[in-house]
Amino acid sequence: MNFIFLKNFSLFVLTLISLKEVRAQDNMSLVMEKTIKEVVQEGYWASVRIWGYDTVKRVQNSAQFSGVVVTKEGHILTVAHGIQPGKTYKVRFPDGREVIGMSLGKMDFIDNGVVYDLGMIKINGGGNWPVAQMGWSYSLQKNVPGVGISYQTYLNRLYPSLRFGRVVEELNQNGFIHSTCVMEPGDSGGPMFDNLGRVVGIHSQCGVYVDENFEIPVDVYRKYWTALNIPKLYKTYPEITDDIGTDTLASALVSIDALEKPGFSLGELEERLSSSAIELTGNKKGVQVKSTGTLVSMDSKNLVIGKSSELGDQIKVVFKGKSYPATVIGRDNDLDLVYLQVKKKIGEGLGKEDFFNSSDTFKLKDLGTFLISPLPGGRKVSVLSSTKFSLPKFFSSGYFGASAQMSGGKVTINMVHPKSPADSVKLMVGDLIVGVNGLPVNQLQDFGRELFKYDPGDSINVECVRSDSAFVTTIKLTRIPNARHTAELFPGGKSDRRDGFNRIFTHDADIRPDECGGPVFDSAGNLQGVNIGRFSRTTTVVLTPQAVWESLQKHIKGL
Repeated sequence: MNFIFLKNFSLFVLTLISLKEVRAQDNMSLVMEKTIKEVVQEGYWASVRIWGYDTVKRVQNSAQFSGVVVTKEGHILTVAHGIQPGKTYKVRFPDGREVIGMSLGKMDFIDNGVVYDLGMIKINGGGNWPVAQMGWSYSLQKNVPGVGISYQTYLNRLYPSLRFGRVVEELNQNGFIHSTCVMEPGDSGGPMFDNLGRVVGIHSQCGVYVDENFEIPVDVYRKYWTALNIPKLYKTYPEITDDIGTDTLASALVSIDALEKPGFSLGELEERLSSSAIELTGNKKGVQVKSTGTLVSMDSKNLVIGKSSELGDQIKVVFKGKSYPATVIGRDNDLDLVYLQVKKKIGEGLGKEDFFNSSDTFKLKDLGTFLISPLPGGRKVSVLSSTKFSLPKFFSSGYFGASAQMSGGKVTINMVHPKSPADSVKLMVGDLIVGVNGLPVNQLQDFGRELFKYDPGDSINVECVRSDSAFVTTIKLTRIPNARHTAELFPGGKSDRRDGFNRIFTHDADIRPDECGGPVFDSAGNLQGVNIGRFSRTTTVVLTPQAVWESLQKHIKGL
């Protein structure tokens, strides 16, 4: 066991003993933040991205999923629903190394309601692999902190994201650890670490609500370790079992009831941070809507930053129970920001200096930093899930509803989705696409690049050839339909505009679309950005302060 964990947790226990002090929760939060970061340093490099791989054709042949390396020999714990025994897989480490692995055993059955979803892969050949230490799940208790590190399909990044939570139930009726470490497709197979930095669970499935996340207990992998090393599908219990051993560090795990309602006492920063997030109302296609904004002081006036696509027009600012008319003085369609002017100064809000008090670049050591999103009616606490990156426009683009491939040197439709825009104008498999809005389409990249320029509701003219007859059809694009998965059903849902941003980072706050537009701070009160979109069940996207300020300068004269 890494000494720093024991050192941190000795301090952690001492901190808990001192909870009588007014600011003890803040001290506990700082110690917890430090511990999360240490867990990340230990577990991050062993958390791997996996996908099926055809070694002959050298192509991916399955959806991606997650896993964690737990032995120097290259054993990877993952889920049964990600693998088939005896198949080859590409394994990518966060440091960029890619290796080939072979799937071994999988247990894939249900017995009296208990779900077995265990899988194992072993890296081919030797190597100096990062290894995560296996813990014991039997020693978990309710409210023991947990850290999840895994790879979401929707983000499609080569680096894992961090999620922080707690144990809700050590072992539920389905044989899972119930945790609040949020997960979604692609996270399956990824590890949940305890606060000693040990793997105690493997992500398996989620429920409708964001606090419903279910992990396979690591003790089950220990019990069937020998059986899982055999490339075989088990539809019932293996005859061979192993002793799971004893957790000699069980007493170092600490149950923290405060994690059920995490928060910070911000002291002298309380008023400033709370007043920086204000309520906005608007009219969106005839419907009254509410959203969140960030209040900024500019000499004797206030500016308000909001999420443009959430507000429409006829916007008003609501501050301390009073409503004030607001004038739109700028919109940044690239960043989905709207800038509002309030005639009367209604509060102090943030100053120009706040936009430059933090670094524009997070490093790996910063993952796990606690973040606070003030809201008009309270606040939400999260952790930094990623470093800074760019999120290309995809899910926010208009939906065409047909896929294409190169055939005979031509861009050829190979699938038309039922009830899609392409289907509505009777496009067919085999039709050639030769142009979009007057621009020639010679390669698949031309087609994709042109489509991604357009938003839902836009109409495009598509030039086609069918049986040597040319024709042009007008297609009105719609929104990309959600996948049929439980992860799509969480309350509040996703933002309509949730990608197509540069200089962003992500965190795991449960921010609703109508709560975007508000500021994000660290626990020291430094502005870290503006919430700009609920991307998915696990992820909210934040624009960096410098990106927002540069947009302000570009769209508002005189700053």
